[in-house]
Amino acid sequence: MANNQPNNTHHADKLHRKWLQRKWLSWLWNKQTFIFLFFLVLSTTFWLFQALNETYEEDFAIPIELRNVPGNVVVTTDLPNVIHVSLRDKGSVLLAYRYTHKFKSIVVDFTTYSNNNGYGAVQTAEVMRQIATQLVGSTQIVSIKPDTLEFYYNYGLCKRVPVVMQGKVGAGRLFSLANMLLGQDSVTVYAAKELLDTITAAYTQPLNLHGLTDTTRVSAPFMPVRGAKFVPNKVSVTFCVDRLVEKTVQVPVQQVNFPASKQLRTFPATVNVTFQVGMGLYRSITSENFVLVVNYEELLRNKTNVCHLSLKTTPTGVSHVRISPQDVEYIIEEIPEDETDNE
Repeated sequence: MANNQPNNTHHADKLHRKWLQRKWLSWLWNKQTFIFLFFLVLSTTFWLFQALNETYEEDFAIPIELRNVPGNVVVTTDLPNVIHVSLRDKGSVLLAYRYTHKFKSIVVDFTTYSNNNGYGAVQTAEVMRQIATQLVGSTQIVSIKPDTLEFYYNYGLCKRVPVVMQGKVGAGRLFSLANMLLGQDSVTVYAAKELLDTITAAYTQPLNLHGLTDTTRVSAPFMPVRGAKFVPNKVSVTFCVDRLVEKTVQVPVQQVNFPASKQLRTFPATVNVTFQVGMGLYRSITSENFVLVVNYEELLRNKTNVCHLSLKTTPTGVSHVRISPQDVEYIIEEIPEDETDNE
């Protein structure tokens, strides 16, 4: 037992020294980290102050408000919602404009800027004056867009015009566009008399929809006309989509431009017409909707006893029409005179 005591003491001293080394290294690491972070924050602060002291240009959007519009006036083309202003100043000032200073609306008084011809305009100088009152002395106005604020109005002169849908709309594979329904077929347009006389319809902005597989409803705004106002300013359009199915009917071959004394016989007398149609029209499309003809004048130029069939009429709503057989044999028979006389 006496011999083990020095060994235990030596082992304990060794563990204590290692603990002290780790603690010292940890303290040294924390100290170096603290020093690094201190100088990082310090350098960032100096850079930020230097950056904010530089001169920059930045764009700002300032709202616009039209006031004192009489109750009997219809504003046909309103002012823009905002005006875009480019300002030049130190970064600290521009930063304050961005986050702590809220720009007041530029006020346009209707009674001040309207005239008797349905048009009002505010020149750049007036706009700059209203903006300048909200800026510190060091800030420069670089540019203003738009440079002129204008509006159109009238005293209720209007008329109704039809709605015209523009664009390309298509159904997906194995589907068809069965119908297009407008929420309303006409709208009211307000404008000065000279402009009103030239407006014949309200055209929607072009719609481009492809691959429709289900009935789809969209809201289509109208193409803007400077100085005119459409009420409402958009229309709902519903595109009815139907699944395509295939159908076959037997259609008789008919003769066209034949003399009264001649009769056409084809072999076979009827042919199959196969087509694709939406399920909603499947029952309503029959053989009577197709007219299959052979023209006598074409047969006169034919040097064989086989003629090529073509459809004279095809009903709306069908596609991918195929005739089988499309080439048939034929003969032209003379009708006896007594039968012709009886007719």
